[in-house]
Amino acid sequence: MRFPHSLPLLTALLLIGCDPGPESPGPTPDESPRETQSIAAPDPALADSTLSAWQQGEQWLSEARTACAAMHERLDAFLAQPGEDGLVATREAWHQCHTRWHHLEPLLTLGESSPGLFGDLREVAFQVDAHPIQPGYLDGLENYPYSGIVNDITLSINAQTLREQHGLTDEADVALGLHALEFLLWDEQGDRPVSDFEPRTSAGDDPMNAERTVDQLPNNRRRALVRLISQLLQDDLALLEQHWQSTSGRLPATYRKLSPASRLPLLSDALRSLLQERLPRELAQLEEPEQAHNAFAGQSLSVVVSALAGTDQLLNAGDPAVVQWLIPEPKRTDWQTQWQTLSRNLNEADEIDPQGLSEQLRSLGQALSTPAPELAPAP
Repeated sequence: MRFPHSLPLLTALLLIGCDPGPESPGPTPDESPRETQSIAAPDPALADSTLSAWQQGEQWLSEARTACAAMHERLDAFLAQPGEDGLVATREAWHQCHTRWHHLEPLLTLGESSPGLFGDLREVAFQVDAHPIQPGYLDGLENYPYSGIVNDITLSINAQTLREQHGLTDEADVALGLHALEFLLWDEQGDRPVSDFEPRTSAGDDPMNAERTVDQLPNNRRRALVRLISQLLQDDLALLEQHWQSTSGRLPATYRKLSPASRLPLLSDALRSLLQERLPRELAQLEEPEQAHNAFAGQSLSVVVSALAGTDQLLNAGDPAVVQWLIPEPKRTDWQTQWQTLSRNLNEADEIDPQGLSEQLRSLGQALSTPAPELAPAP
């Protein structure tokens, strides 16, 4: 699938929509992914809990934007004075930015589990976190040292060019987001030297650069490219946060228009999809290094850990907590014990068994597949 250019998408999400006003009676059957239990009068506690779940996204986006802004500052400082310590600090900040973004996974997964209502979230994720990538699309590789945008002087390095090149012919044509930055900071072997970021004033001994202007030299284009990708990431996260907080943007308006009882199966489906499909898929990719998340930066398991941390926060959002609506007693106590044990083991273990962890996640996700008519009100 080829995604539309990201800035127009985010602008449209923010501007298209209408103020949903008070709680509406909910979607018609063709608007909702499945029939939901009807209730005569919405429970105020259920309304508050399900709205808190959506608002949790605002906190995650704020934290991601703060972490990514810190990364951009580190990058600017490194490019101003390239050195090993600056590169290490920038890479560490990249990991923090990436981790904070993936706390949003429970709500981003609405794009997969309920595409009719929240399919735009898949395009947002492609803009910020597209992977796996074709690294030669961005920069030279060991066997193809003159490939990529860095070396193609027919492409100007500006915002319009990058947005046009992102997903141009294939999803792996990645020119924006966290993993474009990842490859530029680490390269294919995970050890890009500081010298790749040092400014150049002449072509040196490379005959391929003899006819280039100073601005066209690979080092200088790489410096411009990595800074611009990072800046566009800041811009896009700021716009997405603004959209998420709005009541009239398309995504928040869609969620708010749903009756509280209609939101529950959507949240349940998203969490179940995350635990039974999305995260097991990430774990399976650990066996294929080129496909693994963070293929160049390492710490590929961090996306799973971050997503589970976000899931825990989402389940505990609201008063009463959302989990009390999604998993009624007597199952809830046992489920929460299993959940806490898994989270603790995952954070403390030196090594994990991907297949075993996938089975645990699928088992936990199964409990979230309770049909809506059987959902009992929280105490």
